[in-house]
Amino acid sequence: MYKPKLGSIFSVCNQAVVSTTAGLATTFTGLAIANPSTSGVDLILKRFTCTQTAVGVAGSIGLMGGVGVAAGSLTPINRNLGSGIVAKATASAGATISTPLLIETYGSIGSVATTGYGLQRGIVVELEESIIVPPGSFLASYTTAATTNALVFSMTWEERPR
Repeated sequence: MYKPKLGSIFSVCNQAVVSTTAGLATTFTGLAIANPSTSGVDLILKRFTCTQTAVGVAGSIGLMGGVGVAAGSLTPINRNLGSGIVAKATASAGATISTPLLIETYGSIGSVATTGYGLQRGIVVELEESIIVPPGSFLASYTTAATTNALVFSMTWEERPR
């Protein structure tokens, strides 16, 4: 159960549709969160979402992660709006990352022209604390195929002291 009144629940969302990089690329676009090595907290994942706004190539959506950092260009928000507590995590819609590993896939995207799939329903995955991002690590969205201005991602996590 979320406890945003504690001020420890944060989220980030792409602020516009994004293009994505295919597969386990180190020059990454999509949505990523990173836990700085000096943060003193673990990022405990609560939720991952993806919506498709334009028909694209057929592929899968998931999460990948690894050890390393991702420069932050997006601002995570505290889910207790107005609390003033700032996230220790950084977030980005595109960064150079260390070689990631695929963690899990959750859904598909597609194109009527190539696969019989049109726009897909949004993907909402309740992660129930099943992924932990320790200091010095990152988590990023994953697509099997490159997309062009078609997807919007979000992630929600708790920052828990180590």
